[in-house]
Amino acid sequence: MLLSAQATVWNPLKMLRLLKSKSALVALCLGVSLTPFTGYAESDSSLGKVAEQHTRYIATYFPGRMSGTPAEFLTAEYLLQQFSQLGYRTQIRHDPGAERPLSATSVVAEQPGKLAEEILVITHIDTPQSHTAQQRRHNVGGLTFQGIDNNAASLGVMLELAKHLAAHHHEYSLRFVALGGTQPPHQGINTYLQRLSADQRKNTLLVVDIENIVAGKHLAFLSGNTTAAAVRKQTTDRAKTIAQQHAIQLMTAQLASRRSRTLTAYEQAGLPYLRVTASNAGKLTTLAVGEKQSVLHDDAAKDNLAYIQRHYPHRLAQRSHQLVTILTPLLRGLLTPTRAVNTKH
Repeated sequence: MLLSAQATVWNPLKMLRLLKSKSALVALCLGVSLTPFTGYAESDSSLGKVAEQHTRYIATYFPGRMSGTPAEFLTAEYLLQQFSQLGYRTQIRHDPGAERPLSATSVVAEQPGKLAEEILVITHIDTPQSHTAQQRRHNVGGLTFQGIDNNAASLGVMLELAKHLAAHHHEYSLRFVALGGTQPPHQGINTYLQRLSADQRKNTLLVVDIENIVAGKHLAFLSGNTTAAAVRKQTTDRAKTIAQQHAIQLMTAQLASRRSRTLTAYEQAGLPYLRVTASNAGKLTTLAVGEKQSVLHDDAAKDNLAYIQRHYPHRLAQRSHQLVTILTPLLRGLLTPTRAVNTKH
């Protein structure tokens, strides 16, 4: 199966050499400039356009981004180049997979601040793989899976946020992480968290986890079960205020489980947590921590550009604009000591 995957996805590997050596080609394909960013006003109608362009590019050229495949690796190389162009200290990490000889690939981009404390913005690169005959019959994941909702749109938003925040010198550090290996058995998440030292965990003021932001009816910011009330005030409450200023509907709640107060992997590691997502749930407090937010059920016939454009017209552009509009000033505020999250009080 792996050899078949490599054969199917191998053609884009020709693009890898161009991605490394010819940034002008990427700029041409994206239709955006790679010149240093000087900043947009939060009310600028162009907010979200760069995110949408990155989303379309990733979905079109790198489908089937399953853990350990060339498509995942190519996506990581693309992200590496984009972050590097913006001036971030960037690296690729390879995490051995339990089921494949190839390793999951993740990208970490950092902008050091004057202080050791940092804000972590995270999303995932990899797309689901069919493990059973029933999943294959239902078109779950696979080599043709473009994954707009899961999770190219989140990668696009991350890249535009990185562009907006690159020109600002913050007191706190900023770290973007695009993880591979997030599908079961979650080796990418677990390995990343295991690598964090005690000081790094202590200095992580907040994890902002972006996923499944397109298909759900309601844009939602969900605080973790263990996230303190003071942190929620500076995150979900502040996000809702920003959203109201821009006439954006935003639901906020504290993430909870139907059956128990199950914690995310990040909370288990002692990190304050905020999930940015979209959901069809009417009562967000009933959502289980591990419950899928996407209403497209990882269906390759649905989670693609053509289907989303037909059934959710303008949704990709709308969500990209809304999230960049909210998250840019929110993160700028959190990275400023006078208003940043303080988990020690």
